[in-house]
Amino acid sequence: MQMQPNKWPLVPGGSAIPGSGSGHGNGGAGGAKNPRQLSGYQSRRPLALATFNAQTLRTDEKLAELEEELSKLRWDIVGLCEVRREGEDTMILKSGNLLYFREGEQLSQGGVGFIVHKSLINSVVQIESVSPRVAYLILRITKRYSLKVIQVYAPTSKYPDEDVETMYEDISRAMHSSRTHFTVVMGDFNAKLGKRSDNELKVGQFGYGERNARGQLLAGFMEKEGLFMMNSFFRKPKQRKWTWLHPNGVIKNEIDFILSTRFPLSKK
Repeated sequence: MQMQPNKWPLVPGGSAIPGSGSGHGNGGAGGAKNPRQLSGYQSRRPLALATFNAQTLRTDEKLAELEEELSKLRWDIVGLCEVRREGEDTMILKSGNLLYFREGEQLSQGGVGFIVHKSLINSVVQIESVSPRVAYLILRITKRYSLKVIQVYAPTSKYPDEDVETMYEDISRAMHSSRTHFTVVMGDFNAKLGKRSDNELKVGQFGYGERNARGQLLAGFMEKEGLFMMNSFFRKPKQRKWTWLHPNGVIKNEIDFILSTRFPLSKK
């Protein structure tokens, strides 16, 4: 897959364009603003956000496979886990879509990123990483409103709770690093939140499965930061709720979530 160089004008202090940024890896996660961007995202339809554990996007062939699958869906921004690419970079793919990634704590392991539909590139204001497990982008929706999307890849159960708590601190840093009108936090949390307890307001009535200890940490973080578990406010068939399948092909859990600072206005 060939990459096309980005020809947007750079703006000091900007952030979404290759060539300036945090300095990690190949090209940083730098950015710029485009004069055409000032009016922001123009479409009247809802933005389609998704999170996906890719397991690996290390090769261009894997990137091509991802884009082929995305071509069958309606999507705008996809947050990525386990990107497993080296360094940190922002690039325009041959398709015209924007790819951002940061490698994980070890080479060929972990890492987070985004793929942004080409129709939205001019509305991307900033892309930054807080850590190998947390990255965010800011999208200008209108002249007045902006959206922050934070992508997360949580430590698995083999890691101590201290690592999970550090990740939540990184998410908080991403949330409060700059003010936006809307914030979405999504990704693979490696936690089972399950059904809500009687006194919980941040979890809806359509949770899945039973809560575990990591799920309780997530629930506490949601309460602290005022985040709603969007998965749980919309009714879906049970067979469409799970997001992880055990190698035995039997055990299923919901460990991937989309959280929002805004309470859902409608329920299904």
